[in-house]
Amino acid sequence: MSRKLALVTGGAVRLGAAVSRALADAGFTVVVHANRHLEKAEALAAEIGGVAFGADLTDRAALADLFTRVDALEGELVALVNNAAIFEDHPQATLPEDTWDRHLALNLTAPFLCCQHAYPRMQAAGEGHIVNLLDISSTRPYRDLAHYSATKAGLQALTTGLAADWAPLIRVNGVAPGAALMPEWYSPAQRAARLNRIPQKAEVGADAIAGTVRFLIEGPRGITGEIIRVDGGRSAAW
Repeated sequence: MSRKLALVTGGAVRLGAAVSRALADAGFTVVVHANRHLEKAEALAAEIGGVAFGADLTDRAALADLFTRVDALEGELVALVNNAAIFEDHPQATLPEDTWDRHLALNLTAPFLCCQHAYPRMQAAGEGHIVNLLDISSTRPYRDLAHYSATKAGLQALTTGLAADWAPLIRVNGVAPGAALMPEWYSPAQRAARLNRIPQKAEVGADAIAGTVRFLIEGPRGITGEIIRVDGGRSAAW
């Protein structure tokens, strides 16, 4: 039997690392993608029996080359997790154009192109499972993050649209975290304020997100076009 390959973008740190480990535990050979964290990707890949590849996903030639390198591996690409993203807050009235462009390029354009590149490979493999990492703020943007939320709202629309277009062979779903892992630069006061608005009063944690991704990839074929919120009840308390 051919090995089943799973590509996790931004798969070396934080939520991405947890997803990479979860899919390795599920029996996939994981391609751990990284850009700035290639050394961490290589260490994680060695730990889980996967492969690490570096690529700037905002560079279209580099993104295409990433899939060419995946083609050279033994096995078939049957799973893609679009996790790589940036999250930079800034007042909207003075948001620099390059900040908008960076968010759009990595958070929305790159996942779309990854899906396009994955499509013929999954068709050839006879199955495909795509999971996009979204955010509950796509419908209720956080202060000074409307630009980030707009990219996630676009990715949510892309998720449901591709699910309809690419069924039945390829399933496309999304996971929308809330405060799974808060930004590392948050102050204690910012963390406390965010946690106070979560009914469970705690970060969801990376493993909960990774477990949901694994469920959507391994789960019933009847689940496609679904967005699962994993936010400790945050969106229910708005």
